[in-house]
Amino acid sequence: MANVYTAGSDRRLIIYSISRYIFLRTAYIDGIERPIMLASDFLDGLSDVVLGDTIYYAYQNQNGDILVKNVMNNEALFRVKSSENPDMHCPQLVVNKDRLLLFYMVTNPLTDRLSLRAVCPLEEGDSLNIPVDCENVDMYEVFGMQGRAFLYVDNFYEITADGKFIPCQDTGSLKQNEEKIHEYEIQLNTYMQQQAQSKQVIAQLEATIESAKAQYNELMETAIAYRDEAIKWRSKFI
Repeated sequence: MANVYTAGSDRRLIIYSISRYIFLRTAYIDGIERPIMLASDFLDGLSDVVLGDTIYYAYQNQNGDILVKNVMNNEALFRVKSSENPDMHCPQLVVNKDRLLLFYMVTNPLTDRLSLRAVCPLEEGDSLNIPVDCENVDMYEVFGMQGRAFLYVDNFYEITADGKFIPCQDTGSLKQNEEKIHEYEIQLNTYMQQQAQSKQVIAQLEATIESAKAQYNELMETAIAYRDEAIKWRSKFI
């Protein structure tokens, strides 16, 4: 999975994961730059958002820890240690009124049930942890829309500025937004495939051009050799 962010009128930033690596690439109208490696310990659950003028991303590493970083700094800004929460899943970031929120699921070792946790990874003290009354969770989703943040578990909830969860009465627009997100993901996958195909075509054309040049040079050398030989024979009869 990958996300694309607009940076100026002709530049796009693409963040994505392959195997155990997380990469950032810059794409222009006429090409795409080489990838920059952001992390080499990726395991699962890449989630990324824009807050201010920075892309923040969260993921679960090979040790099972959940890390929060930004693309400007390779050091972890926040870490949920697997030694304290041995069975964690599905980290997701969302921006709520200029606050960065991190959600993740934890398995209760006694009941084997999942519960939802939430923190403000860029804050400290009492405002760090957000109480979430969601036990026995099978799945969840968080997303932002027009500066507001929403949580879906068994229903849609708006996340208020002080970290409370208010049930949404009108879920129609939220479902439409979910469908738009899915459409954007499809468009992104198509875009990435087109980029890969374009690079392959360019490489094939370059190889064809080099082959044509080699054949041309070989023919020229042969023609020159024939011409020189013809001149020698002609000079014998003049």
